[in-house]
Amino acid sequence: MTNRFVIRVASLLVLVVSTLRLAWAEPDISAVWMAFASDPAAVRLGPGQAKLTPAGEALVARFEAAYGQDYPDPGAFCVPQGMPSVMLSMVTYPIEIIQHPKRITMLVEMEMQVRRIYLDGRGHPGDYPTTRIGHSIGHWEGETLVIDTALLTGWETRNWPHTENARIEERIHLTTRDKIKAQPSPFITIKPLDDQVLVVELTMIDPEIYAEPARITMYYQKVSDDNTLEYDCPVDLWLDALEEQRK
Repeated sequence: MTNRFVIRVASLLVLVVSTLRLAWAEPDISAVWMAFASDPAAVRLGPGQAKLTPAGEALVARFEAAYGQDYPDPGAFCVPQGMPSVMLSMVTYPIEIIQHPKRITMLVEMEMQVRRIYLDGRGHPGDYPTTRIGHSIGHWEGETLVIDTALLTGWETRNWPHTENARIEERIHLTTRDKIKAQPSPFITIKPLDDQVLVVELTMIDPEIYAEPARITMYYQKVSDDNTLEYDCPVDLWLDALEEQRK
C-alpha cells in the first residue's frame, strides 16, 4: 500500500508541475506570418515622417546630393535592406518563425533573410561585425517577447537612416483581429488561417540621427506554410550578365 501511495503521489506531483509549466509557458508564436496592416498613428519613419536631428538631415542630404533622390533601389539589385525594413514589408512576403527555448529563428522570404534572436541570456558580442540584419538578443516579459537588435550597418537613405550605433527594440505579442483598429493593406488578399494577430511594436533608437525614438506598430496574420516561396531575384542579374557575354 505504501509503495502504491508513493507512486500515486509522485504521479500527481508530476501532473501538477506539468500543468503549472504549461500555464507559465511563453506563448507559441511558431507559424508563417504575413504583415497585413500598420498602425497609422504610430508610423513615424520613412520619407517626410521621421524627426531627424540636424546631423541626421545632413547625413541624408549628403547621400542625396551624391546620388539624387531617384537613386537605384537596393531591392532591384537583390540587396537586402535588413532591419528594420525586413519587418515592415506589406507586399505579401511572409516570415516563418521557428521557436525554441533558447533561440527564435525568423526565415524571411524577402531576399531570403534570416534573423536569429538568442534567448539564452547572452549579450551583444564585442567582436561581431556590423550587418544589415544586425545581432539580436531577446527575453520574455510575461507573454511579450522583447528583442534588442544592435551592430547594424549604417544606412544613409531617407528610408530608415541610421548609424552603426543604432538600436532597435521590438515588443512582440499575440492578440486577435477584433482587438485592433488598423485597416488591412489592399495588397494583402491571402486569407488568414485564424483570427490570431502577431503585434510587432518597433522602436528605432539612434540619438545621432533621430531627435527622439521613432516608432511603428505592425500587425501580422497567420497564413499557410505553402505561401512561402523561393526568392529568386539574383538569377535575373546572372542572366543579364550572360546576355552581356553572348557572342
